[in-house]
Amino acid sequence: MDTISLEKDLRKILLSVEKPGRYTGGEYGLRSADGDYSLSIALSYPDLYEIGMSNLAVRLLYTRCQSVAGLRCERIFAPAPDFEEQLRSHDLPLFSLETYRVLKRFDIIGFSIGYELTVTNMLAILDLGGVHLHADERPDDEPIVIAGGPSVVNPVPYGRFVDCVYLGDGEMFVDHCLKELVELKRKGAGRKDLLERILKEEAVWSGSLSKKNVRKYVWMDFHRETAPPLLPVPSIAAAHDHGIVEIMRGCPHGCRFCSASGYYRPYRIKHPDAIIREIEHLVFTCGYRRISLASLSSGDYPSIDFLVNLLVKRYTHLGVSFGLPSLRIDSMALHILSDIAEVRKSGLTFAIETPLESWQKGINKTVSLQKTIALLKEARTQGWKKAKFYFMIGLPLYSGDESDEIVDFILTIKKQTRMQLHINLSTFVPKAHTPFQWARQLAEEDALRRIMAIKRRLAGESCKVTYHSPFASMLEGIIARGDRRIGEVIENAFVRGARLDAWEEYLNRDLWRSVFRDAGWDVESEGIRKRGFHEKLPWESSAGGMSSTSYLKKEWRRAVRGELTPSCRTQCKNPCGVCRDKTAVCDTVTETDIEKSFTLPMKSLVTGKERKLLFSFSKKGKAAYLSHLNCMHLFERALLRAGYHACFTSGYNPKPVISFAAPLALGIESRDEIAHIELRNLDDAASFIDRMNEVLPEGLAVREAKPLKNWVAGTKKVSLPSLYWGSDYIVRSSEGIATVIHLYARINEVNEGSGEDSGFAPALEAFFMMNDGICVRWKNIEQKGINIQSFLKWLLGNDPHETGIHLLRHATLAENNEGQPESYFNVVE
Repeated sequence: MDTISLEKDLRKILLSVEKPGRYTGGEYGLRSADGDYSLSIALSYPDLYEIGMSNLAVRLLYTRCQSVAGLRCERIFAPAPDFEEQLRSHDLPLFSLETYRVLKRFDIIGFSIGYELTVTNMLAILDLGGVHLHADERPDDEPIVIAGGPSVVNPVPYGRFVDCVYLGDGEMFVDHCLKELVELKRKGAGRKDLLERILKEEAVWSGSLSKKNVRKYVWMDFHRETAPPLLPVPSIAAAHDHGIVEIMRGCPHGCRFCSASGYYRPYRIKHPDAIIREIEHLVFTCGYRRISLASLSSGDYPSIDFLVNLLVKRYTHLGVSFGLPSLRIDSMALHILSDIAEVRKSGLTFAIETPLESWQKGINKTVSLQKTIALLKEARTQGWKKAKFYFMIGLPLYSGDESDEIVDFILTIKKQTRMQLHINLSTFVPKAHTPFQWARQLAEEDALRRIMAIKRRLAGESCKVTYHSPFASMLEGIIARGDRRIGEVIENAFVRGARLDAWEEYLNRDLWRSVFRDAGWDVESEGIRKRGFHEKLPWESSAGGMSSTSYLKKEWRRAVRGELTPSCRTQCKNPCGVCRDKTAVCDTVTETDIEKSFTLPMKSLVTGKERKLLFSFSKKGKAAYLSHLNCMHLFERALLRAGYHACFTSGYNPKPVISFAAPLALGIESRDEIAHIELRNLDDAASFIDRMNEVLPEGLAVREAKPLKNWVAGTKKVSLPSLYWGSDYIVRSSEGIATVIHLYARINEVNEGSGEDSGFAPALEAFFMMNDGICVRWKNIEQKGINIQSFLKWLLGNDPHETGIHLLRHATLAENNEGQPESYFNVVE
């Protein structure tokens, strides 16, 4: 089997799982599957769709791969347990979202590992895709499996599963290696030949090789990147459901606990020209109205307040808002709060980590209590009422319990700002290639005791306290600093059913503890123990291009003494060993550069009048598996893509004014969904239909549109749901005409009252046979449990989708002045 069929293989199982839209693809922005492709690659962040589609690395790599001639790039994410169960019970392999191609049929599988606890998901993806788990057991007709990302800086625990690990910026792998692999495959190269070429890269580690030192690749063209992201726009809400512009890669500060800071060194800023081009693409091509200016420390972008101020002025009239998700208090200007609150007040988040100044110096991250209070007081004047704080417990610089100091810090802020505070607590996890890589990790029981002490003391202070599972943190640390033995532990946990361990509701602690007990060695004690300075560490072979060991030891000693290390700058005063040859900090952008970038042309919108519009649309194929809320978001984004400026609601987070008459349940197709929209620049109905159909995802299409009379003050506004009378449905069966005839007879029994009294008869207005189905007119009687799906289930004794029933809404009907059903287009003026 090379591909999966939606109609033949998936229809019967999709409606038995949560969020079937995770698995159907069909998003707006997909490239055509047609073309001459020599090499195929499946990209994956090994987690659920909504997490994977939020991952910046996947977005960037997908964009880069699409630019390589002859390379076919598709996406595969981890299935939820209910979908995995359905695939296994129906003997179906895991497949890609673009073409439903079976995973085993790809040449390469690339995993971006941003969190250690996704490793069992990676194994589930391989296993469900028909790929051997062990790299040394894969035959010539199976894909090459590559892992990359900040969580594989210690590649050793992954060695038994992946053919190789790539360290560094993924753009370099695409440019250095993938282009050559396409040519090799075109000339007839097989798996062995392709893998040999990959292993020649300096940045590639493999458990089968004995390279002394793998060198991390650094992409120095980051600052002038101009290609807009081509990743399809998610059809179901992603975890981070907004456009992302990476304005800076790396971080100048070098917090001593931070693995990402070391992995992405040296820090490089993106030129404002590239930022503007990406924002234009995200707003007008993708339809995002929320844009995140992302980096490890967004406030350190040169003149960030000046940049944000100009962005707000440029896009506010479109209802576009900007967020800065990674602001350090010591680099945040007070007046930037008013700019980011102009359209939408996203949450204020402060990563304090540890409360006392001496401890903050130890981790090389100072957060002034006085400035924090000043920022929050200013935020209150701008309309913010809530703030979130992150703290870590168990940092290695002091003995004893930091609970009292954290509570005192929070209570001081609470008293002086009177804001609603949310405190999130997590346990420090030592990571490879950081100054704290030798530190001991807090034991689970001790971590939980400290967290509970903080919760108890803040219980009566109107502070919300949440925490990251200490067990999950322990597990993360065990994998992060593990040796080859951890690979066997991971595999045993997967075989016993470990999945989605990053999700609290799925993490099975008892399962993992049983695996630890059966390992034959003390996994927990070994995982959290302190390492010696002269001890050989498992990840030493992957140190190339990372901060040197001598530098890390120097930083550890500075931490113990409570000394700050100056930030990275072009003129380096504290060399860490990363910058050499052409690798260097890139931080030269001025306000003049930013101002010049705003002369780049902005896409013009349609011109027209402010009008209300009634329209109908069809919802078929893959779109039938999208919820009503998903469809609302899709239309909101499609309006912006089509060049229309919607009227917005008032309030904290304004939204486009759009309403739907009678939302459909999942799995039902329709040719006549009814909706209403208010636009500030409607040209005409015909143009609206054409423009929208150019930018809607697969399965959605506007069929008819009608401008409405403007509402007159003092008259009653009519809502579409209040006019809903009922619908005409067409019922068909994939099992053949005999099933249809049987169903017709059962419906007739209900109509004549000769069968059991089911309560459905009042809603059954009319029905008749068609050539290949039954047309049913179903009246909305607003009685719980009385709908067309429950009616069919009662008739058949089973869920309709499991018996091959296809349901199509043929018409959505309004109630006219005489109380009779009629087209909305005739009733609404």
